[in-house]
Amino acid sequence: MRVLIFSTNTGQGHNGASNAVKEYLTGQGVDALVLDVLDTGRKKSETVSKLYDAAVTRVPGFFGGVYAFAEWLSSSKRHSPVYWANSWYAGSLYRAITLNAPDVIVCPHMFSAHAVTWLKKKRGLNIPTVGIITDYTWSPFWEESALDYYIVPNEVVADECAKRGMDREKMLPLGIPVSAKYNMKSLRESARAKFGITKEKAIAIMGGSMGYGKIPQIALELAVRLPDVQILAVCGNNQATYEKAKEIPGVMTLGFIDNVDVLMDAVDVLLTKPGGLSATEAITKRAPLILTLPIPGGEERNADMLAKMGMAITTKTVEESVNAACELLQNRELRNNMKAAQIKFGSITAAKDIGDLIMEMAMSRQEVKEEVLVC
Repeated sequence: MRVLIFSTNTGQGHNGASNAVKEYLTGQGVDALVLDVLDTGRKKSETVSKLYDAAVTRVPGFFGGVYAFAEWLSSSKRHSPVYWANSWYAGSLYRAITLNAPDVIVCPHMFSAHAVTWLKKKRGLNIPTVGIITDYTWSPFWEESALDYYIVPNEVVADECAKRGMDREKMLPLGIPVSAKYNMKSLRESARAKFGITKEKAIAIMGGSMGYGKIPQIALELAVRLPDVQILAVCGNNQATYEKAKEIPGVMTLGFIDNVDVLMDAVDVLLTKPGGLSATEAITKRAPLILTLPIPGGEERNADMLAKMGMAITTKTVEESVNAACELLQNRELRNNMKAAQIKFGSITAAKDIGDLIMEMAMSRQEVKEEVLVC
């Protein structure tokens, strides 16, 4: 049994979801392979990734404007330039599919969903397909794809996607998949010891691998307002942000870390940008969660939806972020209500449920192939 997962590097959420599904499938003895859809032929992923990172970090307002235009342009009644752009590399994608002969194709990114749709329509591709939407909202151009199933975070998002022209019967509200380690709980004292936290309370501020957002500014204000609380600034790969944060007295500054799951068990409040995967990791941990300074566009929609469902607090300024952190730290009822909403709307078994669905699809295909051979 073989599964091909086509991701790409516009943000790390798609890769994280891909690897979470692969992790589960591999544990079940399935041959699961993650490929970058933009690198199946001429290498394009690095260029596209750099353009994306530059847009969201240097000109977020422009990026937000482009996203708003995409929302206006997106329609289930016609194909957009984005769809046709993704059809350009469909030939190389088809060769990769033919070479690897998968039983199921998984698309955790709209790019690959478009290219695979083109192959189904133009090349007669007849392999079961499933898309994974890694945001807590509909995203532009997904409705132009024609896959067999679509995994969405919950019923609320399924309804939103249906309103945008997607087939509601194909929507499966199984959640956003994250690594199994986020289902594991570290002992609080053990987790705190790994980061050298000695104060009674601790707050962490993160901005993803890009170190996006005003991490130093938020850390400074929290350090001033809460001198008895340990403030941790996690800056990812952003060296400029790291250098600024490490100059703040009383703030513990970290670069890129690979044990965010342990950090979430060590702190009392978490502030992070509202990427779909980052938020899901925190929700899976049932962490008291504040979504800070979202990237205009999709992350704003994520933040608004998560706040609407009560799973997090969303803030758009440094002052709002600091005030929310202080309130959440002190208000047990608010934390309990947030946890209850996370339990209600946030799956902790998404990777398993999605993996089981994929294996079921693969077995059904193999049975059909065996019947054809017998005939």
